[in-house]
Amino acid sequence: MSAIAHPAPPAPASGDKLLQRSQRAFVGTLALCVPTLLGAFYLEPVWRAIAGLSGAMFALCAGVFGLAVAGLPLAIIVMLCIAAFARVESLARPRKQPVGIADRAMVALAVVLSAIPALWPASKALRALIGGSVTIAQPVEHSFTAVTDPLVYWENIGYWGFATLTLAGLAAYYWRNRWQAIRRQQQH
Repeated sequence: MSAIAHPAPPAPASGDKLLQRSQRAFVGTLALCVPTLLGAFYLEPVWRAIAGLSGAMFALCAGVFGLAVAGLPLAIIVMLCIAAFARVESLARPRKQPVGIADRAMVALAVVLSAIPALWPASKALRALIGGSVTIAQPVEHSFTAVTDPLVYWENIGYWGFATLTLAGLAAYYWRNRWQAIRRQQQH
């Protein structure tokens, strides 16, 4: 029997390296904002120019245009999340730079980003409570009210409530551990 050598896991990044990663991601976010905003301002004229093409050139330009319209905003969101959470992780590890306003702003952004997944099911439950009905769209759209079908109505509100609690609980678990690690680093 031969022993297979497994490589050692990489050492965790230091706080300074994570800070640099966060800064690069934030610069990337700002750099992606330029073509995204230009694309938004010139959306109609660019599409008119593409619509005038034909054949393979139309397919290529329309594909690139669609990729840019869908991909650039998504890339901005991903880069901003990387910037925010890398900054949070940099605070939880030893680093040379002191904690500043940018660190606090990125931590606040990360807290907001952590809460967003829980807000969607909460909004669904709140909308059902305010509107008095729940609409289920699959496979055929049906609307259930608290008066005509209270079991389905309250089951759906309970489902959205549990989803909200689960997602909020995951965010709270993450932040509890992060706050403890950040406090330990600030005490040293």
